[in-house]
Amino acid sequence: MCAYNGTDLSNVLGISQADSMPQGNYGWMQSCGEVRVRIPGGTQTAYADFRPNDAKAELSKVPTKDSQQQCTELPPGVLDEKALARMKYLRLSRLPPLLIEIGPYCNLLKEARDVFVDGHFYACVAMCGISFERFQRDKAKPYGATRKHKVWQVREILCNNKVLQPKTLALCEKMADLRNDYVHGHGLKPEKDALKALGWLRRFIGNETDLMQDYVIVDGMLHRKQRKSPQANKPL
Repeated sequence: MCAYNGTDLSNVLGISQADSMPQGNYGWMQSCGEVRVRIPGGTQTAYADFRPNDAKAELSKVPTKDSQQQCTELPPGVLDEKALARMKYLRLSRLPPLLIEIGPYCNLLKEARDVFVDGHFYACVAMCGISFERFQRDKAKPYGATRKHKVWQVREILCNNKVLQPKTLALCEKMADLRNDYVHGHGLKPEKDALKALGWLRRFIGNETDLMQDYVIVDGMLHRKQRKSPQANKPL
């Protein structure tokens, strides 16, 4: 265990929540859920999910002869608890780790990821669609959007007021189309499409609400990145 540096979260297994413990003691580590992260001058609430990193670590372990023997003794087509856990780890390992700004959407995001890990792919597509719609409605509410507005009308409000980036609005439209396919029974590749929907959801977060857009981790603490001046990228 050590204090982490950088912006790549793929090697982070958890966040220490042991503020009162002696220096050098990382105490208990939280790998998923609402956390308090240190920033210069105080703390900030965030949502973290580093379970995919733990899943990759578990999958990298070489199976023992005992576990292999146990699997061969089972009847064909029957999976034991270890085999089922491995399947969940495989699905979990395909997801990216998260450290994002806390908000009302975090429970929706967690549920979308959890149902994918549990193998409920239709439910995952539906949850991603619900999450996207919730995000859009929350963003458009200050500009007059109400529950009576259709989702495409909400997107028009967001577009006209330049609330979301064009690439984010494109993701919203793709997600709406995919969700409608499954609502009306046209979805043909649920596992592949569920993973695609989660990828779009991650890109949405990266575009609009990702905590790591503005911060870098230095000695285990979030530090705001230095903004380049408009002149920085101009040729001399």
